[in-house]
Amino acid sequence: MNEESIDRFPSAKWAYGLISVFLLGMLIVALTVWLDMKNRPNLEKTSEPTAVGSNVTLRFDPRQNPGHEVLQWKNQPYFLQNNEPVKLREFEALKVAKDDSGKVELYQVEKRSDQRMVLVKIGVDEFLWLTQR
Repeated sequence: MNEESIDRFPSAKWAYGLISVFLLGMLIVALTVWLDMKNRPNLEKTSEPTAVGSNVTLRFDPRQNPGHEVLQWKNQPYFLQNNEPVKLREFEALKVAKDDSGKVELYQVEKRSDQRMVLVKIGVDEFLWLTQR
């Protein structure tokens, strides 16, 4: 449009201003959506501190060979405390860490005073106590 037509249509300046504000608003929304998508993995990170839904991570059944080392954690060997599995609801077992190999999840019970003993999951609601020697 040339200047003569803008003078004839005074609402044209108002319309161009409105379109500019709309486009600026759309640019701000697009920028915030892009930033949100970029940070989504950090914002939506979830963790489950209990054994609920965790898979059994032991590769073998340590009860078949009770005298051998089951795993190492913090450079300490852990062995079976006893051969009987512990019946424990999965939401009572809290994740502590993974063993030194990074494959086996270790759990503890909140009420337990001895921090050298850990649990490993062998099935649904079944755990084995491991201890240092």
